[in-house]
Amino acid sequence: MRTSVPQSSDLIRVANLLRIAFYAGDLLDELEDCETARDEGRSFEVILQAMLARAGERVRLRGFERGYSVEAEVTSRPHGRVLIGRSLSGSTLATMRLACEYDDFASDTPHNRLLKACARVLVHCGDSSIHQDTLRALVREMREVADVRLSRSLLRMLPRSAGARRYRVVRFIARLLVDSGQPDENLGGEWARRILQDEKKMRAVFEAFVRKWGKAHKPPNVAVGRTRLEWASGPQEFVGGLNTDVTVDGPGWTRIVECKYMRSAFTTHQHGGRMFHPEHLRQIFAYLSRASESRHDGHAMDGVLLYPSIGPGGPHRIELGSFRVMVQTVPLSAPWSELTGQLRCSLFYPRGDLA
Repeated sequence: MRTSVPQSSDLIRVANLLRIAFYAGDLLDELEDCETARDEGRSFEVILQAMLARAGERVRLRGFERGYSVEAEVTSRPHGRVLIGRSLSGSTLATMRLACEYDDFASDTPHNRLLKACARVLVHCGDSSIHQDTLRALVREMREVADVRLSRSLLRMLPRSAGARRYRVVRFIARLLVDSGQPDENLGGEWARRILQDEKKMRAVFEAFVRKWGKAHKPPNVAVGRTRLEWASGPQEFVGGLNTDVTVDGPGWTRIVECKYMRSAFTTHQHGGRMFHPEHLRQIFAYLSRASESRHDGHAMDGVLLYPSIGPGGPHRIELGSFRVMVQTVPLSAPWSELTGQLRCSLFYPRGDLA
C-alpha cells in the first residue's frame, strides 16, 4: 500500500527544506556555509532575511553586476546618437537643446533590480532585526538601481549573463516570495506543509537533492550520477529501460541508491505485521542484477533504499540474493549537519558496514 508523506511541518526544520529545495534546483555551497541561515528556532521571515542579507553582501563585495542600457535625454551638450525626429518635433531647438540617445554602463540591471526588490519586501517583515538593518543599508547603497515591484514578469526578464550565478540565492528567494506572497512565521509552516504534501513534486525534489548533494560532496575518485540500464534482450521499445535515481561509482565498487518519498520504509501486510515495500525491494534487486552483469568479477555491488523521515529510523541491513542492501532514512527534523552526515553515510559508507 502506497502512502504519501503529509508530515507535520512543526517537526521539520524549515531551513532544511529551503536547502533541500535549492539543492534540487541548483548546487548551493553558500547556503550550507551561511551561518545566519541555520535554523535554530528562527521564524521563516528571519531565515529569508538572513539568507538575502548574506547573499547581498557576497554580491556587494564582488561588485554589483553592471550592464549596458539605452538612455535618452534632452541636452545642450549632445552625445551619443542625436534623435533628429524627436528634436525637430519638439521645442528643443528653440531652447538650443537636442534629444539624444546613448549607451550607459551602469548597475541598473535586471538582477540588481531583483535583489533590491526582494530586500525592500523583507525589510518590512517581522520585528526589527540585524538582518533588516543590513538589508536597509543594501537598499540605500543601490540608489542607482530602479525601484520595481517583485513579480513573475520581473523573474521572466532575467537574462543569462556571465555573472548570473552570483545571484542564484536571490533568484531562489524571489521565486519563493512570488509563490508565497508576504512571508511571516505562519507562512513558513504553510509553505512547508504545501511542499511536503505535494507527493509528486517532493519525490522529484528529494531525488534531485540526494543526487546533487552527492555530486557536490563526493570523496576523491568517486563519481555520482544516474545510470540507464538496458535489459539484456527483448524489444527495448516495449520493455523500456531501468533508470537509477543515484549511482555511486568508486574504485572497485558501485552503489545504486533509490530515493523513495514515503511516510515510512515499512508497509503493512495482510496479517497486520510490518514489512518492507515489496515493489521497492524488487526494483533495487532488478537494478543490481542488471548492473552486475556488465561488471567484471570481483567488482562489489550493493544498494540503498533511502527514505525521508521526521525522526530516527534504520539502518536495516538485508540480503537480496547475493546483494547487500541497506534500508536507510534521512531525518528531515535533525540539524542540517546531522541530516547531511546521515546522507554521507548512506552514499559513501564503506561496503563492510553492510555486513
